[in-house]
Amino acid sequence: MHKAALLIVFGVLSLVVLIYLSFDGSFSAKSPRGAQSIEIINQWDLPDILEEVSGIAYMPNGKMACVQDEDGIIFIYNLESVSLERKIEFASHGDYEGIALVGTTAYVLRSDGTLFEVINFENDHLKTIEYTLDFSENYNFEGLGYDQRKNRLLLGIKDETDDDFKSIYAFDLETKKIIDEPVYKIYFNHPVFEKLDMKPSNKMLQVSEITIHPDNGKIFILEAVNPKLLILDSLGIPEKLYVFKKKQFPQAEGLTFGPSGELFISNEGRGGSGNILSISIN
Repeated sequence: MHKAALLIVFGVLSLVVLIYLSFDGSFSAKSPRGAQSIEIINQWDLPDILEEVSGIAYMPNGKMACVQDEDGIIFIYNLESVSLERKIEFASHGDYEGIALVGTTAYVLRSDGTLFEVINFENDHLKTIEYTLDFSENYNFEGLGYDQRKNRLLLGIKDETDDDFKSIYAFDLETKKIIDEPVYKIYFNHPVFEKLDMKPSNKMLQVSEITIHPDNGKIFILEAVNPKLLILDSLGIPEKLYVFKKKQFPQAEGLTFGPSGELFISNEGRGGSGNILSISIN
């Protein structure tokens, strides 16, 4: 009887291990269809306060401006010294999802569609201005990128009811107003999405961040739920889709470029340390 019980226990444990491995290491790390491994050049594990890092923007001298899901604070992280240098308070608690830098001004996006302009954000006498982005629907905003060529900010929406396309909106930096109509529409019937092997729907692309390549003007759009990176040409036409493995990108929320075109992606910790990755893509 004792031997039989041991055999049963061994069989159950073997089954658990088999199921665990089939889910690419953990139940929460199941990768989407078509996922591929990405070359990670460098990794920075962030301090506990940035476990829920939700937006990053590259600064001069190897520094990164970061925001997270809970506090109205811009965190300055030094990639070279691997340390958190400074915390800059600009607003109260809230779900902050994106940051973009325009000279000495930082723009931070809250998920409810409130945009914060933090003037002279590194100065002790900074000034914060709030803009409420009025929409007919209550969107969940998660992406914010600076479009230098057109002097505007691009805004991405995580959840949108339309199953035909995903809208990208813009905030004009001269008028300080939202442009009413989407500046880009990403149609889900485009061939670039065929590798997902799924029925066209808004679940194909749930935007977590958006940024623009500083040299060629291409638009990079990140998703965290089923991690992927969509690249649009400078006219907003889909060009290439990378599907990531969850093991490498457990919750990819931040996206930015370095001065030489280096691509950085940040991940929320999901119970562990958040991180910033320097990656290479073909």
